[in-house]
Amino acid sequence: MAKPAKPVPAATEGAAKPKNNKMLIIILAVVLVIAGGAGWYFFKGNQPHNEAKAPTPLAEPKFIALDPFTVNLQKEETDQFLQIGITLKVTEQEMEEKVKAHLPEIRSHLLLLLSGKRASELIPADGKVKLAQEVIAETEAALGLHAAPAQTTAASAPPATHADEKSSGKIDVLFTSFIIQ
Repeated sequence: MAKPAKPVPAATEGAAKPKNNKMLIIILAVVLVIAGGAGWYFFKGNQPHNEAKAPTPLAEPKFIALDPFTVNLQKEETDQFLQIGITLKVTEQEMEEKVKAHLPEIRSHLLLLLSGKRASELIPADGKVKLAQEVIAETEAALGLHAAPAQTTAASAPPATHADEKSSGKIDVLFTSFIIQ
């Protein structure tokens, strides 16, 4: 005679299901923690690295006074010369250091620029604005921020305004003296 199969007690079947549910919850919690950590690493972990490369702005702009320039201007009717004082305004710490390190090269670029001018170009106010923009461009070229602009005559180029500037915005020019004789 065959023995009837013993029925499995209901208490043991019910105990197995809650244990599986607990295990499933623990596994899901571990997966969520790992996914959250990976997400933080990829999205937030790179942020300080990018911020370290950002230039450090100065609390207040720094002014770097260049020694005065005295140059002969291009001859029109008589011999004339220009005596000019230029101060560079920088807004970033690294730019201040870079300007100071390249001062001889900046002065050389500016001497060439100034000696190629005519008094009639520099007397009007828009001529001075254009000269300021050219000084910025030559300074940035000496610092390696962009290529030096081609020299243009006053007749071939329209008067420049501050809106026409294509500089980096890190350097500005102030004239502290401007004498044409």
